[in-house]
Amino acid sequence: RVGKALDPRGDGRYDVEYRVKQLDGSWRWLSAWGLVEFEGEGDDRKPVAITGASRDLTEMKAAEELQGLLLNELNHRVKNTLATVQAITAQTLKSADDLPSGREALEQRICSMARAHDLLRTREWEGANLADLANGSLEAFPTSQIEVAGPAVDISPRHALALAMAFHELATNAAKYGALSCPEGCVRLRWTVDDQRTLHLDWDESGGPAVAEPSRKGFGSRLLERLLVRDLGGEIRLDYDPAGLKFAINAPL
Repeated sequence: RVGKALDPRGDGRYDVEYRVKQLDGSWRWLSAWGLVEFEGEGDDRKPVAITGASRDLTEMKAAEELQGLLLNELNHRVKNTLATVQAITAQTLKSADDLPSGREALEQRICSMARAHDLLRTREWEGANLADLANGSLEAFPTSQIEVAGPAVDISPRHALALAMAFHELATNAAKYGALSCPEGCVRLRWTVDDQRTLHLDWDESGGPAVAEPSRKGFGSRLLERLLVRDLGGEIRLDYDPAGLKFAINAPL
């Protein structure tokens, strides 16, 4: 590039970006640009000086690379989110008794996902605090009847979205048929994490109407049994105890 700029027949400008290997084996990006000064005319025109500067671009190049990775990750997440919304929509409408109730259930489920997304966004999608996720997912329900307890633990975005949907479905079911359908009922949501970084989470209802296993599985039951196993990579247990619904999750963090 410099040689081309020194050519008397050219405009004398050069601008280039290149890498330089350091003594420790690392690489840095540099840019250099300048303008050649000529004297004479025609065949006697000759370069006599170069004015220019160089700049270290290493941090800028790293930022550009990170931005590209984030855009790819965003595209992946958007596709996954749209696929989830599509599945939720299809299953909600399939199991709805009528259009108004189906529309309301769908709106609530999408709002639950949106709240989880907002929580993840505040942490730049690096994860979410489980207590914050639980409290945010349950804020639309009678919180005075819900006890949330567990150690501080961060979970991945994939786990956060799956658990947000699970908390919403459990609380919705409890508000319709279980412990949250009467003022005497109580829900206890508790979790622990063992030395192998396995999450043990329990949803325990009491004080509500007698529980019986439904004759057919609705969307909530299918979500709890299928989506959670897939997204959490763990095990779940759903127990229709007459004294109150019990739900347990064991999943690696």
